[in-house]
Amino acid sequence: MTLSPTDIITAYSYRFKIEINFKVVKHVIGAFFCHFWTSAWPNIKNENQCDLSACNSLREKKLITETMNAIEGFVNFGCIASGILQILSLNFHVTIWKQYNGWLRTITSMIPSEETVKFVIQEEFFHNFCSFKHTAIYRIIMSKIKKPKDTKLSMVI
Repeated sequence: MTLSPTDIITAYSYRFKIEINFKVVKHVIGAFFCHFWTSAWPNIKNENQCDLSACNSLREKKLITETMNAIEGFVNFGCIASGILQILSLNFHVTIWKQYNGWLRTITSMIPSEETVKFVIQEEFFHNFCSFKHTAIYRIIMSKIKKPKDTKLSMVI
């Protein structure tokens, strides 16, 4: 009740910026799409909260702590990735717009969004993926690709 109208508008604008950043971290980066779980976590069932005091063993508590740390780390890396996209957008906006070959209904700013920067980086990475054959990330990705099976389908007569 003691804030001036200008201070109220400024505070609200910060809230809006925070919400936009959560949207970017959630939808563009995918930082909340993690699926870390442990069988030690108590079942919530139809309740809205989980009572962790039901965990008695040190092993269960350790598993829950490790799961919580994994989730927190995953989300933190998503926030860092979002910040990197913002830095790239601010520092390399001319290059990004030159490389962008997608379609936008309107361009509202000379500074591209995090989503536009991510698109350009993905396109560049996939375009040059084969040149990374001697890197660890290439070997990891290639090891995850499903190989086609030599199974023949029988003819239906």
